[in-house]
Amino acid sequence: MRNVAGFTLTLASAFLAVVALMLDSPALFYMGTALVATIIACRIQARLSVLGLRFERITPASVRVGDLVTVEITVWSEKKIRRPLIDVRDNRPPRLLISDLSPSLPIAAAYDLPIQTQYQFRPLKRGRYRWSGLTVEGTDALGLYVQRRRYETTPAEMTVLPRPIPVSVELPAAAGWGISEAESGQTRGAGLEPRGVRQYVQGDSLRHVHWRSTAKTGQLLVKEFEAGTHSAAAFLIQNTAGTEIGFGAKTSLELICGHAVFLAETFLRMGAKVEFPGLDNNPSHGSVQERTHEIYEEIASIQADAKESIGEQAMALAGQFPPGSVLFVMLAVADATLVDAIQRLGATGTSVVPLVYDAAAFDPRSRVLSATDPAFLGSIRDAGAAPTMMPSEAANEDSR
Repeated sequence: MRNVAGFTLTLASAFLAVVALMLDSPALFYMGTALVATIIACRIQARLSVLGLRFERITPASVRVGDLVTVEITVWSEKKIRRPLIDVRDNRPPRLLISDLSPSLPIAAAYDLPIQTQYQFRPLKRGRYRWSGLTVEGTDALGLYVQRRRYETTPAEMTVLPRPIPVSVELPAAAGWGISEAESGQTRGAGLEPRGVRQYVQGDSLRHVHWRSTAKTGQLLVKEFEAGTHSAAAFLIQNTAGTEIGFGAKTSLELICGHAVFLAETFLRMGAKVEFPGLDNNPSHGSVQERTHEIYEEIASIQADAKESIGEQAMALAGQFPPGSVLFVMLAVADATLVDAIQRLGATGTSVVPLVYDAAAFDPRSRVLSATDPAFLGSIRDAGAAPTMMPSEAANEDSR
């Protein structure tokens, strides 16, 4: 609208000049000349408002899905000129889905003083995001003309971690060399091998307080021990190309990742060893908090771009787990190769627990064969595994 107003005013000044010449009226000619000079001055001022600027952007290194993110932008003027207000718009990547975006407040850049503005949003989808550049919009003092200019900036990097989605799945009672005590939640602290230290929670024995760390941090910390039962759980998430069903942030892969981090964190607190084969790079054997953070970082990067099927990935793991381990296979699309993988892993002493999702809950029009297909579930049972039906209601929360 501002540019339209400036264009209209330019036409009006030209018309006034023509009429002044036709009528041989010096007064009208001077008025037209003054109007043209004003228009030229406004265009120059609008142009200068977006030139000679320098920017710095500060973003958090990592956040969780749904957290409120604050991005701070500082601007410096590299020219000693007085500027009108400018708007700064960040060039976020299109795949960074957000909500609750707040406007960035207009600022007036100064030569000798850094001026700061900020905006906020909530990320809706996990992932690692990198972007650079922003767009500056400036006007003249009268608001007649708008000028835009893009500036390159130091790249911003932000990791959006998955938000845990509660779900109930039990760790099989015989998941280990002996009877697993993981369900009791008391295995941590009952073993003999120290694992690390963690923050005190209600129910911990005061005999296990690590007084040296407590004195340094000012927080009550307790020693953490290896579980005596050697419970082991591994998670394999379906990430084959074409198996992410749904749209935007409401996809099968997003829900699976939310369930996976919740279950992993739950099992870790219960004393089990948790692995994500194919994602782990030298997994930490430190405290529960350290291992949990590693898992969140790993799952934030998962994309449905693998060439191998989840069954082929599972078969490649045969013999890599100690006998008595449990492999949770999380999938929404039926995969025939999983049947052979279940049998092969079973022969090595690894139990496979398929956690299956209904693909139609994420996209009713999808033509893929859902992992909840009765024939597919029957073949899994015949191979010796007991599939668990997972809730998919979270996929349609926004559509209700």
